[in-house]
Amino acid sequence: MPTHTFILNGKQVSVDAEDDVRLLWVLRDLLGVTGPKYGCGLGVCKACTSHINGRAFNPCSVPVSDIKPSDEITTIEGLAATSGQDLHPMQQAWLDIDVAQCGYCQPGQIMEAVALVKEAKAAGREITDADLDGIRNVCRCGTYPRIREAIRQGAANMPA
Repeated sequence: MPTHTFILNGKQVSVDAEDDVRLLWVLRDLLGVTGPKYGCGLGVCKACTSHINGRAFNPCSVPVSDIKPSDEITTIEGLAATSGQDLHPMQQAWLDIDVAQCGYCQPGQIMEAVALVKEAKAAGREITDADLDGIRNVCRCGTYPRIREAIRQGAANMPA
């Protein structure tokens, strides 16, 4: 069985898994990282959204063999460390706005929001309504208005 090595939440990890195993299952079942949730397995619902090299992606749609040893995978468990705080500003905004109902989609929502805000800030602009309209993460509880409010608050507190 092949061994796959990559950086997970700031630490190098190695795991034995067949090449075609989806990264989500490697994270959840082999490495015990359960923040990324299984929803559709097709990259549509985006419950598993995490970051690869700082960009949002869906590990349910990526075979572990596509991950390079230098790739940095960040899940909700490692997000706060990227900000050097106990909670990432986006996580704090989620708590302040009391976004979550069932909470299932929230890790993916937060990870998508952070990536989106970083892209906007890198382009030298603020987050727009059009940016928020582009988020396609599914929330069965319908907390979208609070999600949008939290993203704006989190964005205001994220460094450029």
